[in-house]
Amino acid sequence: MEKLIITAAITGGASPDSNPNLPKTPAEQAQATIDVYNAGASVVHIHARNPETGRGEQRSEWLEQAILPIREKTDIIVNVSTGGSGRRCDGDHLYEKMPLESVEGRLAVVPELCKNPAAAPELASFNAGSPVIDIYSASKKDYMLKFVMVHSFPDMVHMAETMKSCGVKPELECYDVGMINNAVHLAELGHLEEPMYFQFVLGVLGQIPATPENLLHMVHCLPKGSPWSVCAIGLNEFRMAAMSMIMGGHVRVGFEDNLYLSPGVMAKSNAELVEKAVRMARELGREIATPEEARQILGLPPRK
Repeated sequence: MEKLIITAAITGGASPDSNPNLPKTPAEQAQATIDVYNAGASVVHIHARNPETGRGEQRSEWLEQAILPIREKTDIIVNVSTGGSGRRCDGDHLYEKMPLESVEGRLAVVPELCKNPAAAPELASFNAGSPVIDIYSASKKDYMLKFVMVHSFPDMVHMAETMKSCGVKPELECYDVGMINNAVHLAELGHLEEPMYFQFVLGVLGQIPATPENLLHMVHCLPKGSPWSVCAIGLNEFRMAAMSMIMGGHVRVGFEDNLYLSPGVMAKSNAELVEKAVRMARELGREIATPEEARQILGLPPRK
């Protein structure tokens, strides 16, 4: 069985109010990445953060402020988000008046970062459909996010061609089985290149539940030879990670998806979540991939 790629999704679009241990600035993201790298992660998934407020805003300079020190101290694979945070950008940028819910507003960081080879990501998230991303508060009896990330097929073609022109590999985030079919369709038209890399996102309210049966079905639907990884919301993160390890897939852990090491025990850092994944993998007989080994598995060029 090939070695295990561990991705650390260190912040997501989460509010810093909900997690006192969340990296809230580019400098904190850089340090968190160095820590997860030392713990065993070979990929880091980063969302842009405003250094003044600590909140998510999709601006390339804040990603660059995190990526440059990461590159100085590690050879970890950098995967930037093109997902939304529900916030608008201000400032002198080509996406300054574009809401982050728009494809252009979310995608613009990729070509912007690629102007500086030292900050260019190797991967970027690519939502292969239009996921409903929501959280229901039982105490408030209300929905907390009310967020739909809309992607038409022309939107996805534009995203694929933009990433291709920048030499950035899409990480195809699939929240349901139909999104695998969307990616296959785009590959048949030549917009996505094989082998495609799939990241299954399970357990989001409005999307496919995090169950063993659903993961088995999604893997069965993949094009032959496609590398794949799984993440899941809350403590389902580790249940689905264990199943993925056994099946030969890869895993994502981190504060974007889950705050807890075990019921009632909040993780102090992203590195603690990676360390738990490493322990699980070793118990199950999976060796951990280095970043360079992960590049080979994902079909990425060696890092210069």
